[in-house]
Amino acid sequence: MAGITQPDRPRLSIADFRVFAATRPDEEHWELIDGAAMMMAPPTKAHQRIASNLERLLNDALRRFNPSLAAYQRAGLNLAPVSKDYDPEPDVVVIDADDPADERYSDRFYLVAEIVSTSDRKKVQLKRRMYKLHETCTCVLAIRQDRYEVRVDRRTDAGWGETLLQQPNDALVLPEFGLRCTLADLYRDTPLNPRRLP
Repeated sequence: MAGITQPDRPRLSIADFRVFAATRPDEEHWELIDGAAMMMAPPTKAHQRIASNLERLLNDALRRFNPSLAAYQRAGLNLAPVSKDYDPEPDVVVIDADDPADERYSDRFYLVAEIVSTSDRKKVQLKRRMYKLHETCTCVLAIRQDRYEVRVDRRTDAGWGETLLQQPNDALVLPEFGLRCTLADLYRDTPLNPRRLP
C-alpha cells in the first residue's frame, strides 16, 4: 500500500528518518524503505479487516498459550541491528507484552505480518527479507488482500522455510504462538468471506 515517495530527498538513515517523522502529524503514517521516506496511503477496508482479524486471533491464542506476548497493529520495529535504511511499521506484530505502552518502536519482535496489495508486492518482498535477518523474528506472514493467499515464512533449526496457503479451508498453524485458524477465519467480513446478513 505504498503512497507518496519523496524523490527529491536524499537517502535517509533511520536516525534522520525518525527526526523527519516526528515533525509529521500523527494521522500520517510514514515508513523508511530502502533509504526513502514513504507516506503510506490509507488502508482499504479489506486490509483493515484482515489486520484486525489477525490481531484478534493472535491475541486470543496468546492469552491461552503465552501471555508474555501480545499482538499489535502498526507498531514500529527497530531494524537498526540488521539494516540502516529500513524503519517499517508492519500491519501486525507480536512483541513482548511488557513493552512500555508509550514506546513507538520495539527492539524484539517474533512475528510480523504485512497485508499485501497489488501495488506494494515488491516493497513487501524487500521488507520480508529485512524482518528475517532480525535475530528474534521467527515468523513472517505476507497476506494478500485481494485473494486467498498467505505466504508463511518460519524459522526452524534448519533455517527459514516457506509455505503458501491459498484455499479458504487451508489451516494457518503457528504452534509457537498457539494459533490455529483457517484462511476463511482470517478473511472473515471481507469481500472474499462476506458477512451473512439475515
